[in-house]
Amino acid sequence: MKKHVFSALIALFFVSTAKAQIDDYRIGITLGPTVSYNRIPSSGEDTSVDKDGSAVKFMLGAFIDVPFRENYYFHSGINYATRVTKLTITDPRFNGGQPENERYDHEYLQVPLLVKLYTNEVLLDTRVFFNFGIVPEIRLTTNQENDRIMSISKFQSIDVAGNFGGGVERAIGVNTNLFAALNFNIGFLNQVSQQTSGYDEFKVKNNMFALEFGIKF
Repeated sequence: MKKHVFSALIALFFVSTAKAQIDDYRIGITLGPTVSYNRIPSSGEDTSVDKDGSAVKFMLGAFIDVPFRENYYFHSGINYATRVTKLTITDPRFNGGQPENERYDHEYLQVPLLVKLYTNEVLLDTRVFFNFGIVPEIRLTTNQENDRIMSISKFQSIDVAGNFGGGVERAIGVNTNLFAALNFNIGFLNQVSQQTSGYDEFKVKNNMFALEFGIKF
């Protein structure tokens, strides 16, 4: 009997601690410019594919930070992010062997699942933080630059990216903080679902830098 009572008290203690931490959650909004570019890890025997530079787009979202230890937070939310796939494709069987530039504009919903680590104050009311984790993404729409036949006829509906970054956060009130952060997302999955027939198989993966500004309360 005593054993069961002791176990119940221990469980109640952990539940109460978890509830106190959850009650201490913070919510916020974030927005900022992004720079997206692609990795082309493979090309076929006849089809040569190269990335064609980067593009500046934007991201905005809402998030929640939930503490689970002192200076340790679980960070999640939902972001609306736009990015671009730009590539140059060359194949002697098409367009007289001349290179063709292709551009696809995407809209994604992201659900970051991150661990955020804070330092102690480095200046008055100012702390540095670092974050890492994964970012599952759902593709909403894709628009191509023109109406001609492109080498990629369909993109994957989902992606998963690894995330790491950090920033600076400053308290401007009892429950209000401003922050700036730089994050890097590296896509893990090949985003090509279907190719136009005739081209050799190739892969395209996404990378993105995000300069974020936000407020937390």
